Amino acid sequence: MIISILSPKGGCGKSTSALTLASVFAKNPDLSIAIVDADPRQSIARVWLGKRSEEGLGVPPFAVIPDPSDSSILDTLEDAGSGYDLVFVDLEGVAGLMASYAASASDLCLVPMRPSALDGDAAGAALKMIRDAGKAARRTIPARILLTQTDAAIMTKSYRELIDELDTAGIARLRTELMRRAPFERVMAEGKTLFELDQSRSVASAVINTVQLGQELSDILEAE
Repeated sequence: MIISILSPKGGCGKSTSALTLASVFAKNPDLSIAIVDADPRQSIARVWLGKRSEEGLGVPPFAVIPDPSDSSILDTLEDAGSGYDLVFVDLEGVAGLMASYAASASDLCLVPMRPSALDGDAAGAALKMIRDAGKAARRTIPARILLTQTDAAIMTKSYRELIDELDTAGIARLRTELMRRAPFERVMAEGKTLFELDQSRSVASAVINTVQLGQELSDILEAE
């Protein structure tokens, strides 16, 4: 199955979401997992893997396949989809052919967004692109909002209003949110998976959050 993670908004957690989800599903020895890094900046294939190589951390528990090219992404996704049980696609933006091609090849699209008006606008653009890609492919492409960088202890008025707007509009979202926790930032900075970080209370909380997110996503995939 192919899951594309996309949004035109920078800093909303696309690469972190891809790494986090790939890491938790890779804990299942019966599954083969891959990330296709289709972001032109190659945040995972260049930065994360580069840091991992510098630190001598060895081969990650999932494959990382770089392909920032519009002309080859469909072939890459077809090969990855046939070679791995679950493929996460890290994408930058929604305006170009890359995101449209990836969405059309996906079994599910995730749209990360922080609880802010700007991220909400960006998520709306992403959902429209996914719908348009589905029309072109003559099928409905399932999509879910993934709220990121939320605070477990504080729910602001604007955040509550945003949730109400999403639910009132019938926009599907994951009920599990990717919380704002330091270990998620350390994953990218240190070239490690969440499960390779030195254990601490904050890491344990991030792991619980990740496992819950993975379980909800697994339930969705089984139902599709």
